Amino acid sequence: MQIDVKAIFESFVSGLTYLPKTLILILVPLSIGLVVGTLIALVRIYKVPVLSQFFAVFIPVYQGVPIVVALMVYNLIYLMKTNDVLKFFGSSKTIADIDSIYVGLFALSLMMICSISEVMRGALLSINKGQYEASYSVGMTKPQTLRKIILPQVISIAIPALINTTVGLIKSTSIVYAIGIAEILSGALVPSSRKYTFFEGYLAAAIIYWILTILIELLYSYLEKRTSIFKTGKTENKKIWSLKCWRSNTSEKASAEMKS
Repeated sequence: MQIDVKAIFESFVSGLTYLPKTLILILVPLSIGLVVGTLIALVRIYKVPVLSQFFAVFIPVYQGVPIVVALMVYNLIYLMKTNDVLKFFGSSKTIADIDSIYVGLFALSLMMICSISEVMRGALLSINKGQYEASYSVGMTKPQTLRKIILPQVISIAIPALINTTVGLIKSTSIVYAIGIAEILSGALVPSSRKYTFFEGYLAAAIIYWILTILIELLYSYLEKRTSIFKTGKTENKKIWSLKCWRSNTSEKASAEMKS
């Protein structure tokens, strides 16, 4: 079998034209997953009534559903119910006026929320409880403890697992092709459908995904180095320094209030 290098180049260029939409399918679910997943992890760690029990059941159950199955279910609901919902709210629009990319974003966002919530929960559980107690002993509240002491360490601990999660998201964006959303894979196959060079088309798509994965891993490696100060060994010095600063600021405020 001969490989057509020119066809690979054409498919590569064609796939790159759909890169912006693929980046949306990556960045939006990742951002939502980081914010909502972290909040869910905190809810479960602090055992918020009702919510912690709900997420303790929902997340393992949802993670047992393959993303392609969830995507197909959401797409069928979207196709069958969108017009009825729009009509109910008095909108003149129809399903033809709505981009199906929102179905893909919804499915990928739920996947990332569940995955990242488990990553962040594991990172939170790895923090020594003595750090919470030390923070409370100098008068810091729970939000201040999380922001100044706990979350900086959690980010550093969670980065290796977040790399795998993000790489999985990049590869999962290719499945939205199944519901007609144009992204890198479908773009790379456009020249192949005309010249029947499908092997070259898939190879070009694989190269683009590989480049994206390498860039993401380099970015996370940079972040891991920047946050390495909060890792074990350096964390204690950072924690002591933060507590001393907090105690000093608190004492200065108390003295100022007494003088006034």
